[in-house]
Amino acid sequence: MRLLLSILPFLVAPLMLIAQAAPAATPPQIALFARLVGEWEGEATAVMGPGARHVLRQTERVEAVAGGTAFAVRGTGHERMADGTEQVTFDAFAVIFLDHDHVTPRMRTFTMFGGNWADPDFTIDASGYRWSMRDPRAGLIRYEMSFDTDGRWVETGSVSRDDGKNWTPIFEMKLTRKR
Repeated sequence: MRLLLSILPFLVAPLMLIAQAAPAATPPQIALFARLVGEWEGEATAVMGPGARHVLRQTERVEAVAGGTAFAVRGTGHERMADGTEQVTFDAFAVIFLDHDHVTPRMRTFTMFGGNWADPDFTIDASGYRWSMRDPRAGLIRYEMSFDTDGRWVETGSVSRDDGKNWTPIFEMKLTRKR
């Protein structure tokens, strides 16, 4: 028993070194998100229900996780109330990663509204990203992100109730990097 205890550290040490290997580089398919890492802030306009237009102070925080092989995105919308206070009226979280094939970018989103989550259709290219999903209550929803000429993060959202023939804007944000 003493012999086993004395050689155990030598047997376990190589496993510890493997566990601490250098993190993998960010896969090129999701490298756009390395450009987004940091804190962003700006104005957003959201339509939540018929004629319910809300102006928000939107913040987005993007962080590289798992050695740069995935990205965590936290979006928070702060709305000024009638009494002058600010209240969080939008809170969402997303994880960006590659599928098991190590090729296909994926996004899983979570919102504060009833704990809903989604795995939307998701594409990334050098100029930005697009994601879309079908919502049984709203119809087909799509979001498109790009950078404007000032380097701001610009994202728009729209909804279609007729399978993409007509689109109605429901969201727009323009964010400036803060850190």
